[in-house]
Amino acid sequence: MGLLVEFMALNFINGSLSNPRGHALVFFQDSLSGTYYASYIVLLPITVDVSKYVPPFLMNQVGEIGAGDMNAFAFPPAPETVEGLDYLQQLAERRSDDLIDAGTITSSDVTDNMMKVNEIVEEYLQNYEDVYGASLAFSEETNESLTDGETDAGVNDLLYSLMGESDRLSELTKLVGKLRYATQTEEVTLISEAKEEIKALSTFLPASFEIDKLIQAAVDSRKGSEALTDLYLKRCFHLHREEYAELAAIETEIAAIVK
Repeated sequence: MGLLVEFMALNFINGSLSNPRGHALVFFQDSLSGTYYASYIVLLPITVDVSKYVPPFLMNQVGEIGAGDMNAFAFPPAPETVEGLDYLQQLAERRSDDLIDAGTITSSDVTDNMMKVNEIVEEYLQNYEDVYGASLAFSEETNESLTDGETDAGVNDLLYSLMGESDRLSELTKLVGKLRYATQTEEVTLISEAKEEIKALSTFLPASFEIDKLIQAAVDSRKGSEALTDLYLKRCFHLHREEYAELAAIETEIAAIVK
């Protein structure tokens, strides 16, 4: 009962108090306009010594920060405007994030909003540690209850969520190469693994990239499939860079192959 009272502020819309995932979207609603604002909480499973990454001239300012102080954080530090609750719910489900309703704010009071986000981070971290132990890493008991695939998927989702789009495209290139190799060598298990990895990554990429078509081309062993795979991959990069003239040329080449 004490646990429920202490963490009543954490109102999980997606996920649960008894099984926090270690990464969460937290949202607020402006008390006047009704507009939704959100931030993203990450609990790192690795201890970070902040001082190693700080320039010497800033060392005095961070000297009192402990090695674990950056293991839990929210970004942006103050919530930013988002499209709405439906958007957040769909995003949380697609990314397997916890979704937390943190109540109302006054959007113009940035300092107060930063404090509220920080409080939620502390409560979320405390909740996580109460469920899984003081370490952010999985305990042996927890790890044994998960399959290797589930554990890897969770780690990959966290990594993908922290990547920029260009880094995600670099990862996509590697995975497509893995899928093409598995297809050519007819390694069924590796094909399935690579497809699932690409699908997981695709949830962090725009729908306009048409990753499903890229996967279909990559697993096709017929003549011309390798060229088609390369074209679909190039198409993703042109979309990312907003290179519309090059994109039109790629679309023409694709149409000539798939007609």
